[in-house]
Amino acid sequence: MDEQKTAAPAGTPKGGEEVAVDVGAIEKELASLWRESSDSSRAVTRACSWNLIVYASDDDVFTHAKVLADRLALSVPTRSILVQNQPYATGTPVEAWVSANCQLGAGGGKLLCTEEIRIESRGKGAEHVPGLLRALVVTDVPTALWWPGAPPANANALKLLMTGVDRLIVDTANADEGALTRLAHVGGLLEKVTLVDLSWLRTAPLRTLLASLFDPPGGHAPLWDIGRVKIDATSLSSAKLMLGWLASRLKWTVHERIARSTGASWKVLARDEQPITIDVELVASSARLSGLDRFILETNGGDRFGFVAGTGTVVKVEGPGALSRTLNAGALPDEQLLVAALGSRGRDKLSGTALLRAIEFDRPAVH
Repeated sequence: MDEQKTAAPAGTPKGGEEVAVDVGAIEKELASLWRESSDSSRAVTRACSWNLIVYASDDDVFTHAKVLADRLALSVPTRSILVQNQPYATGTPVEAWVSANCQLGAGGGKLLCTEEIRIESRGKGAEHVPGLLRALVVTDVPTALWWPGAPPANANALKLLMTGVDRLIVDTANADEGALTRLAHVGGLLEKVTLVDLSWLRTAPLRTLLASLFDPPGGHAPLWDIGRVKIDATSLSSAKLMLGWLASRLKWTVHERIARSTGASWKVLARDEQPITIDVELVASSARLSGLDRFILETNGGDRFGFVAGTGTVVKVEGPGALSRTLNAGALPDEQLLVAALGSRGRDKLSGTALLRAIEFDRPAVH
């Protein structure tokens, strides 16, 4: 989805134009911004259904996240508070800028505008950020904290930012080894906060596709005869989440991890204690947004069920007889995943179950 900004008439805030403000007067400057807009010939409506806090310490990650936050505001009205933390930088501890993103409402009668506050903290200036965030969120609407880049590893540092937060949004697609375990620990310490993983949302079409292979008339009988799982993935974390989902649905028990020089292998036990071998091959590069290029379940009788990535968003489905076909099952772009994360899909309880089962695959290998 390309970003579209509507030119505002004279006297209204223009999307994306930042104004430097004193940190202690951010709300005052925002109020002044809207008072100046009230003389416009076109009605201006302040829209806000979520507070969205974006917190990043890497400059490139922050820049990309800001673009996505601007696009998100076109679909979900937010007060966006973008925090760029620079722990090793020198200079003014905390600086702030305000701006507005505006678009014409339905029928073109009103100009709908959302607010954006950008904060830069340097060195010990980060200590002032939690209090500043508490003062800046709009009351009576929910708050989401989006942590782009690598998922947070330090639960205590994260908790300082979490006061009043309803959802924590992360992305484990490119997480390192052990990140799922750390994330589950962080999530367990955040009471009443919904943990949303964009990687989980990204693979939703593939989970639906895989489950559909065992719908009638074929039925689910082959699921009890699975002897091997073969996965090609650019993201080991995405593979583990899919395996966690399978393990939770089929009552698999992770028996042991098998040492390998590349990729990963496990032996799991089915409900009848029959062993199943899982092999994950890491693919060097792929255009698949989901991080999964192949996911095949093989029965002891030789039948194969699953999918193999084709060109673009095309997926080649494998299954006995008429089940084999080619269809479109592409992952949503990240800005649409953020929309989903703030909607009902962000409350998917199954994702938490899959995460808890996925961390069982983080156990050390048996040599």
